[in-house]
Amino acid sequence: MSQKIARWGWTVLALLLAAVQIPVLVKSAGDPTQSDFANYFTPAFVLARGGDLGALYGRDGFAKAMTEAGLTGLGSFVPHPPANALWLLPLAGLPPGAAKSVWTIVLICSILGAVWAVNRLAPGVRPSLATVLVLGPTLAVRNGLAFGQPYLILTSLLLVGVLALQHGSLALAGFLLGFGASFKPYALAIGVLFVHRDRRRLLAGFACGALGPSSALWMLTGAQPFIEFASKVLPWMARGDIQDPFSPGWGSLLALVNRFLRCEPDLNPQPWVHAPIAARFVGAAISAALLILGLVAARKALDAGKATVAVAIGVAFSLCASPYVASYHLVLLVLPVLAVAHRLRAASLGIWLIFWALLGSPLVNMFRSVPGILAPLAFIRLFGLLAVAFVIAWPFLDRLMLRRAVGLGAIAGVLALPWGRSEEAWERVSRARGYSMANPHFCGAHLRWWAPSADGHGLESRGEGFECGTAAASIRGDERVTSRFTHGSWNLYLDNVEAGGASTRLTFSDANEIDPTFSPDGCSLFFASDQGRGLGSTALYRLDIATVSSGCGKVGLASARRRSEQEELPPRPRDADSLQPPGRR
Repeated sequence: MSQKIARWGWTVLALLLAAVQIPVLVKSAGDPTQSDFANYFTPAFVLARGGDLGALYGRDGFAKAMTEAGLTGLGSFVPHPPANALWLLPLAGLPPGAAKSVWTIVLICSILGAVWAVNRLAPGVRPSLATVLVLGPTLAVRNGLAFGQPYLILTSLLLVGVLALQHGSLALAGFLLGFGASFKPYALAIGVLFVHRDRRRLLAGFACGALGPSSALWMLTGAQPFIEFASKVLPWMARGDIQDPFSPGWGSLLALVNRFLRCEPDLNPQPWVHAPIAARFVGAAISAALLILGLVAARKALDAGKATVAVAIGVAFSLCASPYVASYHLVLLVLPVLAVAHRLRAASLGIWLIFWALLGSPLVNMFRSVPGILAPLAFIRLFGLLAVAFVIAWPFLDRLMLRRAVGLGAIAGVLALPWGRSEEAWERVSRARGYSMANPHFCGAHLRWWAPSADGHGLESRGEGFECGTAAASIRGDERVTSRFTHGSWNLYLDNVEAGGASTRLTFSDANEIDPTFSPDGCSLFFASDQGRGLGSTALYRLDIATVSSGCGKVGLASARRRSEQEELPPRPRDADSLQPPGRR
């Protein structure tokens, strides 16, 4: 009787979890405006038309391609590896809304595939319970469907790969387990498990899966997209300096360390202490120690004949060490959660699944804005992820392993110290505060700029005076200021046309300086930079160029005079501040 009640209970719960996803499906199934969908559709659109995929690693190039693809809102191909252009390539000929609808159907099918694989991996697990395991992290599933991220597909492939491993199809298992590494590099760590003379078929399959998509793209486009990614994105990814590296939204170890030990006036004004050198050491040391510990424990599990547990440990610890653990990544934890759930019964199983549901629910975001000594509460999801990893790996851990992992982690921390980025003391535009300020420009004597809108679906104009467009005055008289990628980052240069194109380098930091514009008197430059923040998260700065500019104090271009005349017009209505720039409305 009790078994029958439990069976009906799991069925009802599975139906409820499926019903929870219906509103988001109705709202977002065909909505391509979420920025993450643009990150996959735009490169596929460019690739299908033989365009320059490498140009998408520049903000202007991506914005132009988005407009051509018929997309609006925010988007950036950073920090996605080039192979991600292949996901939506078969749908690149469809309108964005239709492509998003078809892609949502594919994601739903991947959920069904994951439920089937869980049921086959653990024969004692009924389909209803398998559904609860897959749909339990409601926020992770919801965001995966809404944003169009491929992690639901990768979860299904991961589970099927382990199923193939259980049945002795080693080459196929390796291929499926390695497939995700071409799109998400942190998955490469799992391949270390197969570096053994008795696992050559697994390793060969993993290598084919990991290198196959990138190799196919290389043949289609050449090396340029990979060069662009390796030079302009990969170093920032390795440091964890991508798009607000302090945000609890990433839920990563590096974000936690940055939150405690690095000060940033807008994004993290109240750290426990400002010690950036300590942040580099601690972040690298703990991340490396976790990764090493997980891989050693996984190798022990694999040697003991527990292949499913071994891969689960590798996945869990790879996520723990990853610098980016957004909500939609949690669906990859289905395998580790299953590996623990399979050995639990009755009340213990219920408690474990409640913990799994809370870990992937909106409740973990309750404390995201907590400052000061309570800041760790903002990273509850990270602590839950660590708990999953250690629960599954505990039978294979010992003190010697812990000591060695800590020692090797300390070495990694020391090696990370030279990764510090040199900075410059520019004057900050204090009134331009927030996550990503961009494209500063003058409307007469008033400085304005563009920033993400409150709903996150586009940009809005901010600043003083009234909105007059987006054009920045990068040319003044015989001088032009440009942003060029040199010495490993984007830097500003002042070019003089009359002096035979003589060029003066103006910025020397390791950050990226972009969107330069002259002040009305020509004696200053205003620009955006991600110095001390994260790649793609810019603040506005002012740089005095009176000593190097021949046009300082002189009359500017006719276009600048026209903007001054526009200032005499009556002010626009108050809601004009929320107007979108052309192509992003």
